[in-house]
Amino acid sequence: MTPPRLASTPPRGTARDTARGWARWTRWAGLTLVSAASTASAAPAAEPPCGPHVAALYAYPPFFRDVPGQGWQGIDKDMFDELARRSGCDLRLVVESRVRIWEQMRSGVAGLTMSAIPTPERQTFAEFVPYAQGRYHLMLHRELAPQVRSLAAFEADSRLRLLTVKGYTHGPTLDRLVQRLRTQGRVHEVSDFPAVLRMARAGRGHGLLALPASWAEVDAAFDDGEAWTPVDVAPQDRVLAGLALSLRLPDADRQRLRRAMQSMLADGTVRAITRRHLSEAATRAVTFADEP
Repeated sequence: MTPPRLASTPPRGTARDTARGWARWTRWAGLTLVSAASTASAAPAAEPPCGPHVAALYAYPPFFRDVPGQGWQGIDKDMFDELARRSGCDLRLVVESRVRIWEQMRSGVAGLTMSAIPTPERQTFAEFVPYAQGRYHLMLHRELAPQVRSLAAFEADSRLRLLTVKGYTHGPTLDRLVQRLRTQGRVHEVSDFPAVLRMARAGRGHGLLALPASWAEVDAAFDDGEAWTPVDVAPQDRVLAGLALSLRLPDADRQRLRRAMQSMLADGTVRAITRRHLSEAATRAVTFADEP
């Protein structure tokens, strides 16, 4: 409606003109106020701040690795970047060993981590949002593999030593094996997976545990490609990995991060990120499914 001339001030003139003018001006002013109020109510309310929160990641190629001259890259780095963008949360990335990350998650120093495998103990202080799956394999030197075709065979030979990362979880079957070998002094535990590969090159162990997504990294660590052979010794195990959120985070922030990750799964972003770093076959192997 077009307002009367000089509508911002009360109309003047004869009494009749004044009455008519007042009526028109009042209707226009009322409509203007209603329109303004409607526009204000339709505008989305600004979301409250989220963070800053510490996101702690650990070196495990190809999920997260330090590329000389390029910095940290990998599946988890891309997932972290997208999670921060989509949630709108202020996330501060730090690099730690796996065992220290769980200590920091428990205490609340770290608010979240990626590629996290849930256990009953960890679920007492963290919430998990799965986005990947896999199964660890026992990798043996090519010359040893024909002689050791099972966990029982590896365990029966007291000369054999296993290389693993302190703080890792490999699934129920392999975790029990690691514990038994640990009590026999047959486990060399180091801070990260690159250190496992360095020890393997130095001949410090006879077997190591790796996901299929990391087999190419194992091959690349040796001059003789395929020097190590994967043996599927726990086909019944299925390990889920995902986003872990400290229960010390505010509920609203955990909800925002959870929803962001769930939306990344729903729209195919997680699969697209994985495909950037893995072959199509490896991508299918790690793609999360609600059912085995």
